[in-house]
Amino acid sequence: MIKINLLAEKKKKPSKSRREPRFDVEGMGSGRNIVLVGVLMIGVLAAGGWWWTLNQSINDWQARIEAADQELIRLEAAIKKSEEFEAQKNLLTRKIALITDLKKRQTVPVHIMDQISRSLPDFLWLENMSANSNRITISGKATTFAAVSNFYGNLSDSGFFQGVELGRTFEVKAGVAFSLTCQFAIQDAAGQQQTSGVQG
Repeated sequence: MIKINLLAEKKKKPSKSRREPRFDVEGMGSGRNIVLVGVLMIGVLAAGGWWWTLNQSINDWQARIEAADQELIRLEAAIKKSEEFEAQKNLLTRKIALITDLKKRQTVPVHIMDQISRSLPDFLWLENMSANSNRITISGKATTFAAVSNFYGNLSDSGFFQGVELGRTFEVKAGVAFSLTCQFAIQDAAGQQQTSGVQG
């Protein structure tokens, strides 16, 4: 009787000719790896240097912007103060001009009245006097025509009245009624006459 061992045939030993793959680290381009690492290190250093330079530049510009903002605030405050001072100066100038004009307007009528009263002859009195712009209109009465003539001559010779013109003169119960017009001239510092505008 013949026996066949099937189990023995199934169990075959692995062939020694098959080899497992192995990696040779030592022989696998170690020089290339060193160059690659070196390039990466240089890149990292260059990027770091660029980032540091850019960060410093940003910080510098931020400092400049902050300084410029502070200077702008200071200049705005100075401009505001200057505008306030200018407004106050203009207000004071207007007030001074107004006061000067008021004083002049007060002085001129008083001076006119003084000069007219000095020119009044005896036996003549005034009933009405008005001023419009630079023209003065006077009306009154006198006992004689001679008194009216004297008043006319006194005004013309005073040096303070120009363009004296005698208007209508006529007899009334009390004597003579008259009217005349003239301009009041103020003596300036050089002694020349200037026609004054008078508002009545």
